[in-house]
Amino acid sequence: MNQIRWITTIALTILVSGPFAHAAKAPEAKAGSLEDQLKALDEGNQAPAAVSREKLYAVQTRYLPLKFKSEVTLGGAYNLTADSFLRTQQVQAGYRFHINDRWAIGLNRAWVDNRFKGEVDNLRTTNNAIPNVPYAISRTDLLVEYNVFYGKFRFSADTVSYFDQYIAIGPGVVEQNKGTVGAAVADVGFAFWLGRWGSARAGLKEYYYNETYPSGTQLSSNLHAHLDIGYIF
Repeated sequence: MNQIRWITTIALTILVSGPFAHAAKAPEAKAGSLEDQLKALDEGNQAPAAVSREKLYAVQTRYLPLKFKSEVTLGGAYNLTADSFLRTQQVQAGYRFHINDRWAIGLNRAWVDNRFKGEVDNLRTTNNAIPNVPYAISRTDLLVEYNVFYGKFRFSADTVSYFDQYIAIGPGVVEQNKGTVGAAVADVGFAFWLGRWGSARAGLKEYYYNETYPSGTQLSSNLHAHLDIGYIF
């Protein structure tokens, strides 16, 4: 009887402890598996070192930055308000130093060509006389220039041109046939940027200075329409 009782006790112990032992070991195995899965998942979420998740934006305010650039120009001008007896035009050259995208200082020199109009030739032929009028031989000026606004326009769907609308003022000197006088000079127009190396300037330039006539000295205004081609470096 005692042997049967011991055998029954041992059998019940084995039957009861077996599932519990299995249950105790199962969480440990599952815990290890979950940890491995979480580790693998975390490694999968890491982005490669060469890939950036941030968006980068590049902003370019000007196609051609002008800061500390030099500009050499060569062009011509026609006097729109010359003396009624004269047809006046000039060849001109200039140098500008751009302090920044807005401000520049320019030195300009012009050589003037004066020709009498047709009615003066008739007067000289018939009366052997020509009008006693003052005329300019050369002009020099030093201007401070300011770019008012910067813009662009399209020639076509694929061609874009950039420009600055500028104003400039400063002192000048005018050499005349009757002496050299000081002048006040103002220039307004557009500077078109040709790629990264060139420019084309079109504008109106005004010279205010005294001219001496037989009747006396008077303040005169000489308005020029000008066109200049430049090189930027």
